[in-house]
Amino acid sequence: ENPETVKEFSEKIGVSLKRMEELIQSMLKITRLDTGNIVFEKRNCPVTELISRSISELTDRAKTENEQTVFCDLEWTSEAIGNIVKNALDHTKQGDTIQISWERTPAILRIFIADSGSGIAPEDIHHIFKRFYRSKHSLETPGIGLGLPLAKSIITGQNGLLSVQSELNEGTTFTVSFLTES
Repeated sequence: ENPETVKEFSEKIGVSLKRMEELIQSMLKITRLDTGNIVFEKRNCPVTELISRSISELTDRAKTENEQTVFCDLEWTSEAIGNIVKNALDHTKQGDTIQISWERTPAILRIFIADSGSGIAPEDIHHIFKRFYRSKHSLETPGIGLGLPLAKSIITGQNGLLSVQSELNEGTTFTVSFLTES
């Protein structure tokens, strides 16, 4: 008599069945490992491929669970964030990290691009968004000084804010902020 209730419980049963199937598969894998029936075929694997393969299903799940949205031009904003990440790559060395995260409050969505690289000298911090600006501390890194100014123009052109915090030799965090649409 109540199709909505039937649909709701059918979906819950489907989720429960999937969880049971995953549990059974995990138990079978553990049993095979415990009995020595698994032969590992080790080879040199690119770490990026390893991580990508490891989290591909989880990434899809994360996209569907509590997806955050931001009101922006997807192509241009992607280019801006890409420029910030490229800058982070240019100023990190092997073993350093780059982390991208975000948070949403009722009024604002912030995207953080943080690295544990060389950081920005205090005398340079107020100039990094100027066109063609190159710090004397980063003359050996690639680039001509347009990536960050372009990123700033893209973000501010959409009424967003691009800010930076940095400690020399400890890393840098760029924050992209957009007001949320109500």
